[in-house]
Order: sequence, then C-alpha cells, then structure tokens
Amino acid sequence: MPLRIKDIEEMGVPISFLKVGEVSVRVGPCSGRIWSSAKIPLDGRHYRCSGKIILKNGLELRANFEISTHTFDFLERDSVRIYIENEDAWYAMSEDELYEILGVSKENALPYQWLPDRELEYSKKGPYPMYYP
Repeated sequence: MPLRIKDIEEMGVPISFLKVGEVSVRVGPCSGRIWSSAKIPLDGRHYRCSGKIILKNGLELRANFEISTHTFDFLERDSVRIYIENEDAWYAMSEDELYEILGVSKENALPYQWLPDRELEYSKKGPYPMYYP
C-alpha cells in the first residue's frame, strides 16, 4: 500500500522521508541522527539515504533507502521507497501498483541500480547494482 503524504499528515503517523541530499545514521533501534559529512563512511553502521533508483530500462526515480555498511551488499532492498510526485506518495518496490503507474513491467524494471545522493567512501563509484536472487 502506498504511503500518501496527506494520509501520513492527517493520521499523525511518525513516518518521515529524507529530502534530496539528506542522510541519517541509525543511533538506536528506532532513532537516527542527520549525517552531516560529505561522504557516507563504510564504518559498519546503518544509514538512511535519499537518492535514486535506476530501473533496468533506464528510468530514474527519486527514492529513499537504507544501506548497511558492514557488508559490501550495502542496499537493504526491503527499505527502498520510490517517490511518485504526481501521486504525492511513496511506493515499495514490491508493490504492483508502482509498475502500473510507471507503465513498465517488472521484467523491464528489474534488476535496478541505486545511487545515494551523497557518495560512499568506497573505491567503486556508483550507481551500484541491486543484487538480484
């Protein structure tokens, strides 16, 4: 089910999304702190990032996602949320409605690449591949 901004605001649900360029680092099980450094370090922590998802067909989408820097798989795929501006809503990559709105099949969308707005302190530059089972 998409997370519509108006529904979040009306219900007062404690859900928030990062703006372009923002990064936060987890400091507890339910809390985070804005990360102000220019790059995201590979220090074993979990980061929430704004960035983009690049579908297999080349379509670039605004996104929020989490990365784990204790493994080189990085992306926590279940955390990826895509922002659809004309819907003013965030969609999970697992939602069929997302692909209907985009007018693309999952076969033409997956596997995707991802790129945080802030660079990782990593020798390989993004975009990075989604590891697809």
